[in-house]
Amino acid sequence: MRKKIMSMALICIASGASAEGDWTVGILGVGATGVYVGEDDAASFAPILSYDTEKFHIGLDGLSYQVYDYGLGQIDLVLGYRGAPGFPEKKALFDGLKREDAVELGISTQLEFGNAYVGLDTLTDVTDEHGGTEADITLGYVINAGGLQIDAAVGARYRDDKLNQYLYGVSAAEATAARSAFAAKNTTTAFANLTVAYPITDNLAAVAQIGYEDLGKNVDSPLVKKSSTTGIGIGVAWTF
Repeated sequence: MRKKIMSMALICIASGASAEGDWTVGILGVGATGVYVGEDDAASFAPILSYDTEKFHIGLDGLSYQVYDYGLGQIDLVLGYRGAPGFPEKKALFDGLKREDAVELGISTQLEFGNAYVGLDTLTDVTDEHGGTEADITLGYVINAGGLQIDAAVGARYRDDKLNQYLYGVSAAEATAARSAFAAKNTTTAFANLTVAYPITDNLAAVAQIGYEDLGKNVDSPLVKKSSTTGIGIGVAWTF
């Protein structure tokens, strides 16, 4: 999964950015299931830090700038960061597998129909670390209930063979007695996210998120032990 501190939807819920600009800071307790062989389920803390204006966002999850508003929604240019796969250390299966962090450029658009929305996001590596592309289509609905703001979304994620090779593949040159070669292919897989925000004060909000992603054909990789991954985050965010 892309290593984002928190989703764009959660940032918008927590911050309510204005034209003058708002800072959002906070902390999340995060946990995720390990998908690689020998990788334990992990729990840690992650900072929240972002600055938002009406058109511009910069944060630990990346940068975006609104270039066009077409009434039902907007088109944003996005610059994102993908951390190298977290292969387990001191595990012979992964000896000699080298991956570097990547920077990705893309376009994001979201059409809004009352409380419902449809999003389309694309990202392509511009640092030639994997040279691949990822595209998401998301169907979501926002519910306001008793102070809670709930954002429920499902979607499909396309990844090309280059990106899947970076995440789960083993080239012929990387094959050893411990791991066979695996040529990753294009995949289209399902994902789901649930984000909840609750205002504690005018500037402080409690936030929570749970996400699920299927690995599709990548489950056949000798590096993989699970067919899906789940992540959760719980914390607080302060906007000023």
